[in-house]
Amino acid sequence: MNTFIIRYLSKSSLPTCSKICRYSSLIYESKVTSRDKFGSNIIKLNDHSDKESGGRSNKKKKFDASSLLLLVVPGSAFALGCWQFQRLQWKLDLIKELEEKTTKEAIEFPIHDIEHLEKYEYQKVKLRGEFLPSKEFVIAPRGRFDKGYKHKKAGLAGDAQSSSHGGHVITPFKIENTNHVVMVNRGWLSQSQLQSIPPPPSSKVVVEAVIRKSENRPQFVGENIPERNVWYYRNFEEMANHCDALPVYLEATFESSQRNGPIGGQTNVTVRNEHLNYLLTWFSLSAITTAMWYFKFCR
Repeated sequence: MNTFIIRYLSKSSLPTCSKICRYSSLIYESKVTSRDKFGSNIIKLNDHSDKESGGRSNKKKKFDASSLLLLVVPGSAFALGCWQFQRLQWKLDLIKELEEKTTKEAIEFPIHDIEHLEKYEYQKVKLRGEFLPSKEFVIAPRGRFDKGYKHKKAGLAGDAQSSSHGGHVITPFKIENTNHVVMVNRGWLSQSQLQSIPPPPSSKVVVEAVIRKSENRPQFVGENIPERNVWYYRNFEEMANHCDALPVYLEATFESSQRNGPIGGQTNVTVRNEHLNYLLTWFSLSAITTAMWYFKFCR
């Protein structure tokens, strides 16, 4: 509590002092507390605001209802976070479904539904017929994704079979009892092995393979050059025109790998899943903006 001392000369000045205090935060005590050595009357005035608030200002922020409009930002961010959570669950279920497809028993190739193969992506099928190696080609550079490679990754770094630098060997395949020719990725070979690719079996065979879709050209990957037989990515139309086949592409399973030949099982279930990052971003933004609003308008 702050004490203010006012000296006045006569009782006639008391009304004026009272009016001054009325328009301030001071408490006027009407009684005279003492006289000084000059004979003047002394009164004591107390700071009203200090008395009530313990020395702190009694000013309080007045809540502004219009500030509620600013909650649109954290509210919207929270809603987007919830939406990304739902998308995350959907994407995880999709990845699980696709991975299960690659492990199911193979079905006969749906030759009568060949126009609608998109719905069979990642489905394991059986192909009966023969390879046509005369128009074989390689997509490179390509990494290695088969389960055999995963087991060897902890092995010797210098092992050519453990290197991820190589390419995928694509060989036309004529389906038995039809005139349909499709493209089969026989598997992966290291860069050195690509100089002399082992030929496929010359007789009729049964191949287990996984149906795949075409892909868009990845960023920073060059264009295919069909006239020079240079291939960087899967473009079914270009590939089919090059080897006189249907724009149908399959990847041989690891179990169908040829001894000392291309290593099958190069199907990589690639589904982009960034929803967890988006979820954390939106929920963090919601929490931060809510805290900013609270400290700005409620404290």
